Amino acid sequence: MHNNSQQQALGFLGGTFDPIHFGHLRPALEISEALSLRKLFILPNHIAPHKSASHCSAKQRSEMVRLAIQQQARIDIDTRELNRATPSYTIETLKELKALYPTTPICFIMGMDSLISFDTWYQWQEILNYCHLIISQRPKWHCQFNSTVQEVVDRCSTTDKHDLHNLQSGKIYFQSTTQFDISSTEIRQLLKNNISIDYLVPEAVNDYIKEHQLYR
Repeated sequence: MHNNSQQQALGFLGGTFDPIHFGHLRPALEISEALSLRKLFILPNHIAPHKSASHCSAKQRSEMVRLAIQQQARIDIDTRELNRATPSYTIETLKELKALYPTTPICFIMGMDSLISFDTWYQWQEILNYCHLIISQRPKWHCQFNSTVQEVVDRCSTTDKHDLHNLQSGKIYFQSTTQFDISSTEIRQLLKNNISIDYLVPEAVNDYIKEHQLYR
């Protein structure tokens, strides 16, 4: 069953990616390889217009993602949330993806901090009906969850990566990844202060930022 490409799971990693950097890209690649995902899609979120004044346009954010992944066959971009006029809830995006890929398991990738606050997400009880959750975590890092989240983790977690391909949804899988202490906020701050961001972002992204004088 595992080798049927119809069944091989797809991954989705949401975020603002403003700008995308190695702290996003390296874990994405590691998860894609470790779990044999058919493809991993970077899913840039919508940013409200009043917020984006100091940042960059949806088009520029997606362009930087494209530049960052151009050499990488395992990773792609999904712009559905950028093309909406309003912010979208994860559950709405998952319903859309499920309609698009009715027989393919979907793995939604998040960091440990998102899992810790999982019970505050809009319609969080529904989310695992549409996907598996892949939690990108520091090696050997164990976490305290509140009792609501702990109950979901106890009920849904699996250590068998085949479950992610053989079942449509409903599992939580913890994957150790390289965690770089880099944030988009810090990168924007460095640029504002005219400090180099070399080695924090792919070179093509760095060139694009310089060329368009972003985040100045």
